[in-house]
Amino acid sequence: MVKDFYELVELEVYSKQERVICDAVKKKLADLGLEVEEDNTAEKTGSNCGNIIAVMKGDPSIEPILFSSHLDRVPNNGHIHPQADEESGIIYSDKKTILAADDVSGICVILQALRNVREQNLPHGDIEILLTTCEEIGLFGSINADMSRFRSKKCFVFDSPGRAGRIIKQAPGMDRVIITVHGKKAHAGNEPEKGLNALRVAADLIMHLPDGRLSPVTTANFAMITGGPAANVVCDKVVLQGEHRSSDLAEFTNTQNKIRAAVQEISEKYNTPIDLELNEMFKTFNIPEDAPVCRIAAKACHNVGLTPFFDRGGGGMDGNIFNKRGIATVGIASGYEKNHTADELLHVEDMIKCGEEATEIIKIVASGKF
Repeated sequence: MVKDFYELVELEVYSKQERVICDAVKKKLADLGLEVEEDNTAEKTGSNCGNIIAVMKGDPSIEPILFSSHLDRVPNNGHIHPQADEESGIIYSDKKTILAADDVSGICVILQALRNVREQNLPHGDIEILLTTCEEIGLFGSINADMSRFRSKKCFVFDSPGRAGRIIKQAPGMDRVIITVHGKKAHAGNEPEKGLNALRVAADLIMHLPDGRLSPVTTANFAMITGGPAANVVCDKVVLQGEHRSSDLAEFTNTQNKIRAAVQEISEKYNTPIDLELNEMFKTFNIPEDAPVCRIAAKACHNVGLTPFFDRGGGGMDGNIFNKRGIATVGIASGYEKNHTADELLHVEDMIKCGEEATEIIKIVASGKF
């Protein structure tokens, strides 16, 4: 697993640029005897490759299961050099960029579980695999995947930060927000009073928009602003971009209403049009702890000496899409922390334990006793 990890994180990979890791993982899956293909989502996502779809064929009388993780990673410098601390059992980023344990560790977990099945000759049904592209920029690989191709009704997504034993049963929905503030051009030196500075209007609007931690399960963030033709022209258009998330549907709707109200108020105050786009990226989900998929995950943890704990995730994941499409899905933590930053690290023992946990999931499903 560690060898796989080093090999895969050191590849130069970005969202929409997953070809090199796609080819490497496809070969590893094929070498394990899986039927492997690449779907046609690239034409929809803009990536240079499609999602990987693979299956380890099994006993048709045993229920199939789906394992998933993603191929892409957040922006990085293209030169990831992991640093190992053997005494602590931790692999670190070199502090110059991310480590990419999110989500290479998840890929390694899946590969190891498949190896264990082969080496131990474990009984199993079809083990279906979906490794997605463009997850980090909006779950676009899973959004565009043809989920009707999968027979599984239960899925385990190995893509969650935290120590081994953490099970994500709930994750937020998210809107991507685009606000276009219109002003009026005028010469900044000759007749500024004839213009309306859209940047000033936008600044006022920003102070009225919900922002930050709104509740334990709800957040909003407006982080991008563009506009202005030149320094000597009164700015006539500014575009604000942000997002809001919530694991509570009522709070999600309430945040939408607050954004709409702020836009309307500032539009009327300055007597100028403000365009608002609320683009739903994915819906929230919340799986009951007594649901079969949760019971299987918890039992697998117990079987390998882990203490399972159910938790709520702060970010969206492919599981949001799978749950929406009718496949009961939970997220499984594989031992990484501080993902998306240069302080990202991986607890090697946790990744190894997660590989055992994934193997136990296969064994439990095959037994039918959960």
